[in-house]
Amino acid sequence: MSQTPVKVPASAASYTPATQDQDLRSQINALLIREGHINKIQEHFLHSLNAHPSNWPSAVQSHALALLRSGDVTTFPALVRRVLEDVRHDTAAASDGGSSATPNNNNNNNTSSTTTNGNNGNNKANGTTTATTTTTDGSLAVPQAVVDAVLKVARECLDTVCEVDDGSAAG
Repeated sequence: MSQTPVKVPASAASYTPATQDQDLRSQINALLIREGHINKIQEHFLHSLNAHPSNWPSAVQSHALALLRSGDVTTFPALVRRVLEDVRHDTAAASDGGSSATPNNNNNNNTSSTTTNGNNGNNKANGTTTATTTTTDGSLAVPQAVVDAVLKVARECLDTVCEVDDGSAAG
């Protein structure tokens, strides 16, 4: 438990983004940052993504390269916006029914060529064909197991910096 936990009213459980208390949110965020919990959450997220069999980071990288090579995007800011949009789209589609998640019509054809030595995408390294990596479903959705694992860590971190005030303080 944090030395100075934030007192959170029990009613906060029913807050929506429109009704949340910005001051309370700022206090919680400040404690999460100060006590190193944000780094813990980020590190767990990255570890979970890299350890998951879907090879999600490589799928996102391959998708970004395909967008650049096709000319669909030509600047880094546009690339980041487009990749985030495609990840959000596929993640939403996966959570809406799982099987309805389809590749997002963005040149993600479920395979990506690995290239080396700056060979401009010719799929050859020093005259030999390189390996082709295939993602499990062609989706850029963040794997649900990763989301669940990171939510667990985030809840544990929140438990250390927050104290729910149910109004029944002894007096």
